Amino acid sequence: MLDFDARAAAQRAALEAQLLALMDDPALGAVQHHLSGPADRNGSRLLGAMVADQAAAGGKRVRGLLPAVIVSACVGPVEAAVALGAAIELVHNGTLAHDDIQDGDRLRRGRPTLWTIHGQAQAINAGDALLVAPLAWLARCDRVPAACRGELVALIADAIVETIRGQVADLALRERDPIAIDDLVAVHLAKTAPLFGACLEGAAVLLCATASQRAAAQRAAAALGLAFQIRDDVIDALGTKGRGLAGADLREGKVTAPILLALAGADDGDAERLRADLRRAAAGGQLDDAVVASWIAWTAARGGISAATDWLARLLDEARTAALEAFGSCGGGAVVALCDRLAHLDG
Repeated sequence: MLDFDARAAAQRAALEAQLLALMDDPALGAVQHHLSGPADRNGSRLLGAMVADQAAAGGKRVRGLLPAVIVSACVGPVEAAVALGAAIELVHNGTLAHDDIQDGDRLRRGRPTLWTIHGQAQAINAGDALLVAPLAWLARCDRVPAACRGELVALIADAIVETIRGQVADLALRERDPIAIDDLVAVHLAKTAPLFGACLEGAAVLLCATASQRAAAQRAAAALGLAFQIRDDVIDALGTKGRGLAGADLREGKVTAPILLALAGADDGDAERLRADLRRAAAGGQLDDAVVASWIAWTAARGGISAATDWLARLLDEARTAALEAFGSCGGGAVVALCDRLAHLDG
C-alpha cells in the first residue's frame, strides 16, 4: 500500500499548477496588474502580490491535496478534485493570515508573516480576498461538473463560517480560567475540522456518494480535525514540532491537551503555579527555559503526554473507520494512509 506522502506527491504538481493559475484569476486582482499602472490605483497589483506571497508560504498542503488523493484512488474526476483542493488551500491560507494578526505571530513556516510586511490592515484585506475569491472561482470553474459547483461552494462557505466561529471561541477561551478539556475540544473541532470536512465531503460529492457515505465522511473529518490539533499539542511537548525546544506553546501561554490532562487531579498548589505561569506568558511575559522544561517534565510525569498520545491514537482509529465507510477500501485507504502518517510524532 502506498503511504500518504507517495500518494500526495503524485498530485502535488497538479495542485501547485492549479494554485498558480488561480492566482491569475480576476477575483484576486493579479491578472489586472497591467491595468493598474505604476501607481496601482485600483489596488490590484498590491492585492495580487499579497495573496500570492501568502499562498507561496508553502506547508504540507494536506487540505489542498486530500480531495485529489481520495478521488484519484476511486478513479473519479481528478481535475475537479484538484480544483476543489486548490480553493480549500487558499481559503486555509486566508484564515492563517487573520490568525497571525490576532495571535501576534511574526513568523510562519520560517517566513515573516504577511502583517509584519504590509501592516495589519492590508493583511486583513488579503485574508478577506483569500476567503472569498476562491468561492467565486470555484462557482464558475469548468473543471468541476456544473451540477456539483453550487454544493461545493456551499460546503466551503459553511466551513469558513464555522472556522470563524472557532476562532471567536478560541480568543474567548484565552480569557477563561480555569479551562476545561471540553472547552479545548470544542475550539479545536470548530477551528480545524470544518475545512477537513469540506475536503472529505467535497470528495464525496464528486464521487456521487450516498447520504450515509457523506455522513461518514463528516465523522471522519471531525476525528481527523481534532487529531491534527491533539497531535500538534503532543509534538510540541515532545520537542518535535520544528519550533526549537519543547514547550513553544507553553512559552506563548497556550493551554494544550497534555497540560489539561496532567492537571486533572493535580495538587492545587502545582495547578495554580502552572496557571500563573501560563497567564504571565499569555500576557507577554517571558518564561525561563528552565521553568518551561520543568513544566514539560511535570506534564510528562503526570501522564499528560502519554494520555494525549493515547487519545490521538483513538481519534485516528475513528477517522480510519469512518473513512473506509465513506469511501471504501480505495478512497478510504488514502485517509488511512494519512492517519498512519499522523501516528508518527516526528513533526
